[in-house]
Amino acid sequence: MNDLDHDPYLGIALRDRVRGEQPDLEQLATASLKAGTRLRRRRRIGITAGAVAGVAAIALATSQLGGGTTATDPDVAASSSVSPAAPTLHVGQVLDLEYGLKGTVRTDADGLYELGGDSRTGAGTGFVLVVDGLTGDIEDWWSEGFGTLTQDWPGITVAVSMAKADDLGMLGKVDKAPVSVAAGWTCEWYLVDDKADCESADGGVASLVIRDAADRAAWLGSPDKGDDPGVFTTEAHDGIFISVQGGQGTTNAEIQELGESLTWVD
Repeated sequence: MNDLDHDPYLGIALRDRVRGEQPDLEQLATASLKAGTRLRRRRRIGITAGAVAGVAAIALATSQLGGGTTATDPDVAASSSVSPAAPTLHVGQVLDLEYGLKGTVRTDADGLYELGGDSRTGAGTGFVLVVDGLTGDIEDWWSEGFGTLTQDWPGITVAVSMAKADDLGMLGKVDKAPVSVAAGWTCEWYLVDDKADCESADGGVASLVIRDAADRAAWLGSPDKGDDPGVFTTEAHDGIFISVQGGQGTTNAEIQELGESLTWVD
């Protein structure tokens, strides 16, 4: 009913005329009530759907945890979930690594070049993973810390074949010190870099560099290399020769004396 019908100050004719010029308040109220009912119904439906989803999630978490107890707190259910453990390693197992690489599981590193690994004790302890693939891909994977490998299997050792190590530039020309030095000198070898840093008892320094025998003639013919009084060049031996070069605190004569004192180790 329109509120104008209850106004004691309006006559019948006036009410009829005004009724046609103003909106029907009763219709507006009815429409508003209906809209409100629809909104409330939507909200109830939304709440019900959310409640069903929450119950389903809790039921799923409960079934994964085991047992028939119903979880009443979603936070408790979520905090109880545990990440699955990495599968146990076994000899001959092949792992798919990042960058398309493959790794075969062994228990020894005989004949292999060790790239590194993990010092912790864990699921990977006692196992060696021999990685194979494109050289550049191995370099990228290695430079990024072996991906997640050591996280998945703590204690594992990572290795490659000697041929692959050579492709990676990890091998020097020899695998042991090729010469011994005279008394009064101590040398520290860096075989991967084909060289040694030496120091005399009085503090003079020198370097020994392992070089390919095929390059010896060119080396000797270069004035800033072998054809220099401050450099000593050995004879070729087993495909290599050694150049002896001086540094701070060392005279040309001492370099020549050091070079003459070198003895090949077979």
